[in-house]
Amino acid sequence: MFVRSYLSKVAKNVVSSANYATKISKPEIPKNPLSSIYTAANQKENGVVYDKKPFRLNLEAGKTYHWCLCGRSKSQPLCDGTHKDIYLKVTQRPVRFTVEKSKEYWLCNCKQTKNRPFCDGTHKQKEIQEAGTVRL
Repeated sequence: MFVRSYLSKVAKNVVSSANYATKISKPEIPKNPLSSIYTAANQKENGVVYDKKPFRLNLEAGKTYHWCLCGRSKSQPLCDGTHKDIYLKVTQRPVRFTVEKSKEYWLCNCKQTKNRPFCDGTHKQKEIQEAGTVRL
């Protein structure tokens, strides 16, 4: 008798919690407010794969940053000017960006994102995961 009433209560809890199931929403991918002003975010070519996972960074609202697109900067994910070395023959320019809220952001380190400079999950693709990592 005790087991039957216990199972009945458990079944009621499962049914009632199933009615309130909610989908976990995906995190919002931020936009670069400067993308309409500076054209570097619209470059056709991507840089070399620097890393196969994104980089988490605290960013301040209103401050301007320069994200490395070429993948050769020694201060990843931000640009250190390595692309200016004439012997490397780098064609990609850094992407100038800012954020609207001060908080932690995930910046792309595979350099293949469609939402430069923010990670959009492109690094999870098979060809990115199989690519060699270039760290100079």
